[in-house]
Amino acid sequence: MPTRLNAITPAASDVIVVGDPRRSFLLAQELTESPKMSHLARGLWGYTGGAPSGRPVTIQSTGIGGPSAAAVISDLATEGVGRIVRLGTCVATVADLEPGSVVLVESALGLDGVSSRMGVAGEIFPAPELTALLEGLGRSGRISSHDLLSRNDRSGSPLPEETGPDGQLLARDLQTAATFAVAADLSIAAAALLIVSEDKKGGRLEEADLEPEFLDLGRLVLDRIAPAERLFN
Repeated sequence: MPTRLNAITPAASDVIVVGDPRRSFLLAQELTESPKMSHLARGLWGYTGGAPSGRPVTIQSTGIGGPSAAAVISDLATEGVGRIVRLGTCVATVADLEPGSVVLVESALGLDGVSSRMGVAGEIFPAPELTALLEGLGRSGRISSHDLLSRNDRSGSPLPEETGPDGQLLARDLQTAATFAVAADLSIAAAALLIVSEDKKGGRLEEADLEPEFLDLGRLVLDRIAPAERLFN
């Protein structure tokens, strides 16, 4: 009989989500002990292993964009996940954020389809207690989330002004607002740290340059969340 390959371990309560499946593989392999596959639907891989503290943690890819992230977070909710930290990339919209800088998201202005269809208007906020655990790992500020980054937009329509209700937005991405909205709807605490992959002038980090940035940030996140008390049982 042919060998049947399945996910062989459940997700942990604490999850780090990344977009690219290559990043979930990299982080699980480098940052966790004895990782085992815990999610393989849609080719979006997830692995559960031991954090340095010994506590289980899952590293999960969500794919790109709000709809894909929403589907994966819904999958995780069925397994009782309690906390999600998104590690992603963003494009800076202010001049003093260079490639490799990190943004700790205080809120995300939902200009994407998922947020709109969920009836969320304006800024969407992360879980305050979880975000507080990540203080100091990046520059705190507001961002906006879109269905397309500006360089891919061929509509000819002007982009929204980069100012939120209470001040300037630091960056834009594709799925943080959707991540916050779906997680809140499913009673999952969520927070986000974003690495600037492109600055306002178009200077960019390639994937080979991003990999060590993700590894360094992932280690710091595990140091913060793995020893911490759970927010949900």
